[in-house]
Amino acid sequence: VGRAAAGAFVQPPADAAVGPSGRRSALATFGLVAAPAAAELLFESPAHAVPAWTGKYSDPSHPGCKRELSVSGTSVKIDGTDGSPGCDSGEAQTPWSLSAALRSADSDEVLIDFSPKGGPKDLVGKWDGSGIRFPDGNKWSKKQ
Repeated sequence: VGRAAAGAFVQPPADAAVGPSGRRSALATFGLVAAPAAAELLFESPAHAVPAWTGKYSDPSHPGCKRELSVSGTSVKIDGTDGSPGCDSGEAQTPWSLSAALRSADSDEVLIDFSPKGGPKDLVGKWDGSGIRFPDGNKWSKKQ
């Protein structure tokens, strides 16, 4: 073993606190430092919570009409109906289904392909804490 390598394995002085109590102390200190970070991960605040996209929504532009999202990974399927314009008063309803995608599993934005309904291909919907807000100001509110 070379002189430089031998220096890397020098034993600590006999009076140094590296015995079991020294290691326990170091680990305990680490635990006190790591605990707040772990608690933050376990009890994440709602402001940083992953949006719960899956569910039923209400659309004020089409009152009473179906708006239902299902998510698998980052793929989203939206099933709905349209009336004239609503579905509350026995209007004839036209069913439709759209594809959408999340940028990541914890994304707060969804890209919806409205082209089958004559709309834009990649319309961005943004989760606002209680529903999906669209660039035109419309909001689909999540039902409980």
